[in-house]
Amino acid sequence: MYPLVPSWLQRREYGAAAVLTVLLWLFALVLWSAQDLASGAPFPRPYRVLLVETFVIGIACSVALAGVIGVTRRMRRAAGIAIVAVVTLGLATLHGWIDAHLLAQLRLALGAKPMPLSELFNRGLMPFVLIYGLYATALGLMFSAMAVRDSERRLAEARSAAQQAQLAALRFQLNPHFLFNTLNAISSLIVTSRNAEAERMTMKLSEFLRASLEADPEIEVTLDEELATTQSYLDIEAVRFGDRLRVVFECPTSLLNVYVPSFLLQPLVENSIKYAVAPSRRTVTLTVRADDAQGALRLVVEDDGGRAFGTLPVGGIGLGLANVRQRLAAFYGSAAWSNATATDRGFAVTLSLPLRRAVDLQAAE
Repeated sequence: MYPLVPSWLQRREYGAAAVLTVLLWLFALVLWSAQDLASGAPFPRPYRVLLVETFVIGIACSVALAGVIGVTRRMRRAAGIAIVAVVTLGLATLHGWIDAHLLAQLRLALGAKPMPLSELFNRGLMPFVLIYGLYATALGLMFSAMAVRDSERRLAEARSAAQQAQLAALRFQLNPHFLFNTLNAISSLIVTSRNAEAERMTMKLSEFLRASLEADPEIEVTLDEELATTQSYLDIEAVRFGDRLRVVFECPTSLLNVYVPSFLLQPLVENSIKYAVAPSRRTVTLTVRADDAQGALRLVVEDDGGRAFGTLPVGGIGLGLANVRQRLAAFYGSAAWSNATATDRGFAVTLSLPLRRAVDLQAAE
């Protein structure tokens, strides 16, 4: 069963339908009275009454027609169009017959020669058919356009929600082995009575986990903040690997206010730790570099772990790079890309993303 008050009455379509109804009938009355308005002669009182009655009846019939159109939107298209067409013709006929009676009364009031109702009805029917037909068509198109916009808005919201869920899932898909390895390293430091190092590592882990849990996976942070988070992670690994890990950051100060997704670099440096530093018995240099590449931000995570023989590192590139690629696609689409290559000395991952500065965005706001 359909509700007594159609749902379209409870939404913004009501206001649009009301405006269209009033404007249409005002325009119709102006057209009917154009010749009299052009003459400049005052309207007789009976004629003014007829215009008001026509306007009121037109509004009432139009509201009824709008209600029918609103209800038939839930029906099958062919059935809805047929019902609207029948109701439109019925209302036009009803209004035409009422108007014929009103015109007959007007002629009597003005002392004009009486005319048969059938003749008055036949003369006045076609304008009402056109008016109500135009109204039904315009209102139907307007409702359809609103429905399309609402559907597009809901689709955009659904896509946005899906993207946010994807970003959240990717963000918290970090390798749990990092936490296990760090806790094992702390335990080993305590067992070997290296309490000062264990305490320092515990504090670094606490700072990193706090930053990780507080970070919003759906927003961007400045490159300065991202490098600081990466540094916190590497500080932990530095305690674990000691002299076997050397870290170099290369970033001009002019790029520190550029926006990047939070925790973008951590999976990449974790890959370098896993595939280059952990298996090595010598010092491995891990370089994190940022530069402006023709209006794009280029980020490079590179190591000289010596595991490059024209192929990817032994064991593959793990979850890290796939995670980063998916996050870049979710944030920037085709405007960002990534490339992983073996070098003569180790392995390098290059990221390119739009160069958007925090100060530029704040100024625009």
